[in-house]
Parts: sequence; C-alpha cells; structure tokens
Amino acid sequence: MLIGARLAQGIGAAMMIPAALSILTTSFTEGSDRNKALGAWGGTAGLASALGVFLGGVLSGGPGWRWVFFVNLPVCALDLIVAFRLVASERHRPRLANFDARGALMATSGMLLLIYALVNAPDVGWGNTRTIGELAGAAVLLAAFAVNEARHRNPLFPFSILRINGLAAADLTQVIAMAGFYAMFFFLTLYMQNVLGFSRLQAGAAYIPTTLGVAISSGIASQLFARTGTRPIIVAGALLGGGGTFWLARIPVHGSYLSDLLPGLLIMSVGLGAVFVGVTTAAQAGVPPDKAGLAAALINTSTWLGGALGIAIASAISTSRAQHLLAAHATVHYALTSGFQRALLACGIAMLAAAVVALRATNTRGEPVLTPPPQTVPVPEDA
Repeated sequence: MLIGARLAQGIGAAMMIPAALSILTTSFTEGSDRNKALGAWGGTAGLASALGVFLGGVLSGGPGWRWVFFVNLPVCALDLIVAFRLVASERHRPRLANFDARGALMATSGMLLLIYALVNAPDVGWGNTRTIGELAGAAVLLAAFAVNEARHRNPLFPFSILRINGLAAADLTQVIAMAGFYAMFFFLTLYMQNVLGFSRLQAGAAYIPTTLGVAISSGIASQLFARTGTRPIIVAGALLGGGGTFWLARIPVHGSYLSDLLPGLLIMSVGLGAVFVGVTTAAQAGVPPDKAGLAAALINTSTWLGGALGIAIASAISTSRAQHLLAAHATVHYALTSGFQRALLACGIAMLAAAVVALRATNTRGEPVLTPPPQTVPVPEDA
C-alpha cells in the first residue's frame, strides 16, 4: 500500500509542478520580471529541499513517521483552494491526441530497472549475470525509448526542444548537481544517526543552518542575474556545493557537529541555493510559450532523475566500501564511516562536473528575446 500511495503521489507531483512552472513562465514576458519570478521559484524549491530534511526529522522523531505524509494533506487542500481562486482556466484548448503512452512506459521502465540494478549490484555482485542482465535491459529500454520518440507523431520528449540555446546544458547540469546534493543529504543523515548516534529530531535540527543558507543565497543570487547573468551564478554555486561536500567527506568516526559538519553544511547550502535559482532561470530562457510546459517538465524531471541516480550510484559506492572493510574485520562504525566518505567524495565530484557542464548553459541577464520581423518579398509595380 505504501509503495502504491507513493506512486500516486509521484504522478500527482509530476502533473502539478511542471504545470505550475509553465504558468509562471507564460505569465511573465521574457526579461527581468520573469527572471525574478523564476528566481523566487528556484529559491523556494531549494529551500523546500533543505527544509524537508529538517521537518522529516522533527516529525518522525515526534508524532511518528506517518506524519511525514499526513502533513501534506492540509497543504494540498490549501493549494487546491488557491489554484481555483487565482489561476485562470483555459477552456479552449485542443484535445490531446496520440498520447505517447508507449514512450512513457519505456522511459519509466528503463529508469526503474537501471536504478534497481545500481542499488542491488553491491549485494548481488557487479559481474553477476542478474546485474548484467538488468543493466542490459535498462539500456535496451532507454534506446527503444529514443527510437520511439524520433518516430512518434506526438512524442513525449521531442528532441527538437534541445535546439533551444543552452537548454540541454541547463537540464544536464541539474541532473548532475542534484545527483550530488540529494545523495549528500542522504548519506550525511545516515552518518549522523548510525555513527554519531543522533536522534531523528537531532538530525533534523542539524539542517536548520542549511535551510537558512539556502534561503539567503537564493535571494542574493536572483538579484545578481541582471549584473552577472545566470551562468556565473550556477558555476559558482556548483563549485561552492562541491567545496562544502569535500569538507563533509572528511567526516571521522568520532566527529563533532560544530567542527566536522557545520562548516561544510554552510558552504554547501550557499551553493545549493545558487544552483537551484540559476538553473531554473536558465532552463526557461528563450523558451517559446507553446513549449513552456515541456521545458518545465524537463527541469522537474532532471531534478528527480538526478536525485534518484545520485543516491543509487553513491549507495553502490558506499556499500561496496563498507562490505570490503567488514570482510576484513573492521569495526562497524569505521566501515560505515569509510563508506560514507567515499559516497560524499563522489557527490563532491558530481558537483564539480556540474560546474563544467554549466559553462554551456544559457547566460541570461533578463534581456527580452527579440523575434525578428517576418521577411516580406517585394512585389514589382507592374505585377
């Protein structure tokens, strides 16, 4: 039941978030106003990521883990009321024809199989026939998805949108950066609880400075777009995120929050806020109104795809290291810490890679995109 409910929750979020971002994009003309709106959106998303970790610890350590889900009910009810009151309905929209259900099934199945293979490979063995078969199956499904999209009349993911200047680089930056950020939160929480002995409430409270750092940095970053453009903000944010995560990768078995965790968390939080705001704005720059929904869906998919892949890959790295040390009769805490160190190091490398990819992203400062007037063919006077 829990897995089915989470599936339904994911489907709802996949419908809601791109639609909301598309409304935001089409409600503001290309320029500084849209950049400010997108900056606020990106800052809110980054803040929610950090705040969610804190609230998760508070709720699970207090009334119980089920309240992690119950707390969403009044929030969703409020969202429905506000949406019906403020968002204008669009009644004269063409009906959706030839929905690419086959493409959706191929993409979803391929990614699920890939992540499943990565998570289970350390236990089963990378050279095991089962692991090889799962990875091969994922590759076949994703390749079939690409072929299907190229041939379908109404593809789920039209490759033509990638021709928009800088959009592909912005989405790829989001995938790689979120792989690092999400996995970093995951393993740092495990370290605090399983090695340092933090309670769930203490682990959640440990992220309060992170929440404040994301809120402050996202606000500052959105104000700097007009001067620097989005590209330097994204690159600087990814570098800061990587630097903070490399600090966290030094965690010892008998660590201290103030000296071993807090400095890295503060540095990382500044980078997270800048990356979220910058990438969200860059991924919507120059997108025509009829493609706004697709562009919003791509950046949202990039976020969750990166998080899922990052946790899966880092888990494989951490588990392999810990199992190797346990087989050599190392203590449990030492083996866990060493595995977490390897995982956090991989997260930091991912953020540096995101900074490199971001060099190809759009560098919008809020200037409106001017569409050239249509060319007219002169008609001879005696025609």
